[in-house]
Amino acid sequence: MKNIKFFTYTLGLAYILSGCESSSTVVNVEKKSGYFISSFNDSIDYACANERHAMSDSGKFECNSFPISFYMDELKIGEISSIHSDGYVYPQDIIVLEEPAPVYTSEGNMNFLTVE
Repeated sequence: MKNIKFFTYTLGLAYILSGCESSSTVVNVEKKSGYFISSFNDSIDYACANERHAMSDSGKFECNSFPISFYMDELKIGEISSIHSDGYVYPQDIIVLEEPAPVYTSEGNMNFLTVE
């Protein structure tokens, strides 16, 4: 009889304590937002997590996570994986040259154009 009372008491206590821990935890997702500084914002879209959005006239964009890609029509013009502390993104921040820039060197009296 003592074992049944002890078991019932333990089960009841466990039920009460389990109810105390069932509070919901709010997860606050910080949006990554910034402003794309350009004179042609009406023709630029941005994408995050495979969802495309039109950029506002002011150039504001916001996403839940990085990377953020920028498109002009169907052409991807670049992407960012961070935003400067001032919140501004410039074209030179997103555009990556596919071809390396030529570097002029000289050996003796002759000038050579090399690509590094």
